[in-house]
Amino acid sequence: MAWLLCAASLQAADTAQALMDNGHHKRVRAMAEPAYREHPNDPEALWMMSFVKLTWGDHKTALELAEKAVAADPRNARYRLGLAQALGEEAQSAGILRAPGLARRFKKELETTLALDPKNVAAMKFTILYDFEAPGIMGGDKAEGRAMAARIMRIDTAEGYLAQVTLARYDKQENRIEGLLRQAVEAGPTSYQAHMALANFCLGPVKKYAEAEALARAAMRIDPQRAGAHTVLAAALSEQDKWGELDGALAQSEKDVPDDLTPYFRAGVVCLSRGSEAARAERYFRRYLTEEPEPFAAKPAWVHWRLGQALEKEGRKAEAVGEWQASVKLDAESPAKAELKRVK
Repeated sequence: MAWLLCAASLQAADTAQALMDNGHHKRVRAMAEPAYREHPNDPEALWMMSFVKLTWGDHKTALELAEKAVAADPRNARYRLGLAQALGEEAQSAGILRAPGLARRFKKELETTLALDPKNVAAMKFTILYDFEAPGIMGGDKAEGRAMAARIMRIDTAEGYLAQVTLARYDKQENRIEGLLRQAVEAGPTSYQAHMALANFCLGPVKKYAEAEALARAAMRIDPQRAGAHTVLAAALSEQDKWGELDGALAQSEKDVPDDLTPYFRAGVVCLSRGSEAARAERYFRRYLTEEPEPFAAKPAWVHWRLGQALEKEGRKAEAVGEWQASVKLDAESPAKAELKRVK
């Protein structure tokens, strides 16, 4: 992996960024840990390792590493954005005395990122969130947030409509969201993000499952190597009782994204809601548990809870109790606590 360790290698940097953007956090970790171990002062290794620490919840170490990356290469926009993200996460968990200073630094790093890279849409999106969430005394500015959304529209029309969706939610204009999402797809026929945003909307609030399926398939044609579209497809097929197609879709998802089995979990949850599909749900939950989940996917404790529910529906109460006990052992606050109390 020596090719990874050259901070000047644009290909390596792009690969790490693409993995981050596409949700392949475990793959980033596999790159970052040896790079940082062998070259602990290399800014690229520091940046990647900061992302890993942040993703797995070690905000303090993530911030320290991000600060070192920026100190080593202060004009790198990626490192500046990484520092902003670390500051933002630390601010959310900090006490009342530290949080304001961290929040101001977060906003400043976003401004620096955009000064270095004026077309950095990710930094613009974070700026919108800050401007609408933070009070004016801490630099929040809704007018600036709206102007930033307009700026995104000029750079990337599809992303601009997605930014307008964010504004509509802040403005409590839920009736505008579906139209904006459709405009995003129309403006970005090759935009994975736009297709997925509308697919998730169809799968969720409006329950247009056939359309969610079609959008997920379109997103897979754009990029089959991301788990999101496979996950929506699995859920949409389950919601339509298309059991004959579901197993094939799940097999394809595992072929395309072998290290993220989220589609199995999502399908299992839908199957669990069907009184006659508990055995299928059990099978999917057990398959999901064979692979370490991505950090923002369903945790094993929750999967054991769901697996217990499936087993109970199958009339296997003793096994269900065992799964709920395993869930609580992994997470003392698991919903499985209530299940155990119920069946005592």
